[in-house]
Amino acid sequence: MTILENVPLEYGCLFTCVALTGLRLEELLALLWRHVDLDAKVIKVEQSLWRGQIVLPKTTSSARILPHGELLGGILAGHKRQAHHTGPDDFVFCKEDGTPFNPDVLYPVLDRLQIPRPKRSAGFHAFRHSAASLINKKTGNLKLAQGLLGHANLSTTADTYTHMSTEAQREASEVLERAVFGNLFPICSQIGNGNSQTIK
Repeated sequence: MTILENVPLEYGCLFTCVALTGLRLEELLALLWRHVDLDAKVIKVEQSLWRGQIVLPKTTSSARILPHGELLGGILAGHKRQAHHTGPDDFVFCKEDGTPFNPDVLYPVLDRLQIPRPKRSAGFHAFRHSAASLINKKTGNLKLAQGLLGHANLSTTADTYTHMSTEAQREASEVLERAVFGNLFPICSQIGNGNSQTIK
């Protein structure tokens, strides 16, 4: 929550999205608007950004559909209303010229907050650990967290991906929203309206 309270406004949606989905940074930066279905409230992970190139997801389990809650849907809708590039094949998080963000532009925020940036994890991996821990703590079902995060090393729970319901995954996403925002949850749904005060 400290990061979300201090992140610059232009990166507010990006940081909130990673906090509420546990997406890998390379998955987040590769999102196109056609991957975000605001009506169905799902995000489709179909590609990653690696060293400036679009590549397939890290593993077969990484290619997934993530249902999300109302709060994140409102934030993404607000972000789209203010964005300059909103075509189906435009990047959700991009520079003014439409090209995807380089991870380097996000590091100063972490450095200012003295968030460690170990090699390869860039500090963002902490969001994934937090997401998994919070969902497991609140639901007692680590398999929900594993499905949400698209972990690959789950041979003993392979059937979980087949039988897990969309509503169960959406419940996991909404549990994470409430765990991150706590008592602020009712007003944080306004975060996408362009009012910087709603981020605090």
